[in-house]
Amino acid sequence: MPASPVVRQKVSIRVFSGFTLVEVLIASTILFAALVVITDSFRASMVASQRADETVKLLTPLPVLIDAIAEQIRESPGAKVSGEGRLLSVDYQFEATSVLFEPPLPRFNPETGEQEISEPRYRLYDVSLTLRRPAVQRTFSYREIAWQPLAQ
Repeated sequence: MPASPVVRQKVSIRVFSGFTLVEVLIASTILFAALVVITDSFRASMVASQRADETVKLLTPLPVLIDAIAEQIRESPGAKVSGEGRLLSVDYQFEATSVLFEPPLPRFNPETGEQEISEPRYRLYDVSLTLRRPAVQRTFSYREIAWQPLAQ
């Protein structure tokens, strides 16, 4: 039997000792782009958080102020009512202007069989309220109603 020839193949074993320069540049570019996006997102969220905090501080006394303004208008109804002050480190100023002064609806008097028309006693006001803090200012407009007590 003839001997089979032995074929020897040269096996090349290549040993990597690190990354190539191109691979390092691509990886660092991706890393820096991700860091820029994350930093910008964080900065935007911090600015939005500060803005929201200022808005909350500005609007916290609003329900109390609206009640106080309504009470002041009802205690002294007139063509124009205004005031200012400070509450919870918020400066406020309001002006209420009467836009309507009307009587109540006519009532039917069964004794005379006629409708009784009363004197005007209800006032509708346009109220402008300005709230101020060092970093922010807002103006609100709303309507408020006041009435004069019945004469006895």
